Amino acid sequence: MLFIEFLQKVFGDRFLGFFLGVTHLGGEAIYILLLSLYYWLLDPRQGRLLTLILTLSVISNLVLKNAFALPRPYVVNPAVITPEAFHTEGSFSFPSGHAQGITTFWGAIAWLHHKIWLWLVAIAIIVLVCLSRLYLGVHFPVDVAAGILLGIFWISVGLWLNGMIPLPNYQLWQKLSFWGLGGLVAIALPGLADLLGIFCGFLVLPSFTFTPPQGYRDKIMLGFGGLVILILSYLLLKGASLVLPPIGLVNYGRYLAIALIVTEGIPRLWQRLHPVR
Repeated sequence: MLFIEFLQKVFGDRFLGFFLGVTHLGGEAIYILLLSLYYWLLDPRQGRLLTLILTLSVISNLVLKNAFALPRPYVVNPAVITPEAFHTEGSFSFPSGHAQGITTFWGAIAWLHHKIWLWLVAIAIIVLVCLSRLYLGVHFPVDVAAGILLGIFWISVGLWLNGMIPLPNYQLWQKLSFWGLGGLVAIALPGLADLLGIFCGFLVLPSFTFTPPQGYRDKIMLGFGGLVILILSYLLLKGASLVLPPIGLVNYGRYLAIALIVTEGIPRLWQRLHPVR
């Protein structure tokens, strides 16, 4: 608590807007956009691997949060409360989901590409996001430290398993059965429904081979056009979910659809409009 109070005193209110912005780098929307661009423009196989590692990491974080059920700093000491508290109300503190997610995502990217500048970018983003969680009074230092260590653990597990477990190209009925099983789990565990949807959508291999475009012009066209379609689809699905019962199956279906738009829909549309010669 003393360290949180120290940070808030050193940075003062003038940095509140900055840290509120930085902390959103560890938000759901940013991950979906970046993973989609990675999948379309760089490497679908690695993009799929990144998504699976990240979703497993976040699922484990939610399980641990509920297992430990530790209060957040602003609950213990209301003097450190900030506007970010309204986004975390009702959830627990240990371990930090933002610290774990941002470490998993950027650490895995830096490890996969082995670029010094990318390591520097990854470390800078991880440090800033972790610092923001402390300054905003939503995590204790031990929460952040545990999140970082768990992120490193999931990077290690994901990269170790990469290529060791071949996944067959399932028939349509097998895919539907698998997605149906995911829906049943989402009904039983509604708090994990969105993550299960993303995980199940990316786990099953697409029924065709997608090769990212090579030229910058084509990359820009696919990236921009794909994001427009994805954002519109996301908003449409979110709007539709508002008029449906707030149950795990609805949330699961929404995120499964988003995953399939990323892995199947937009790549298929691109290849149809730009057939490989």
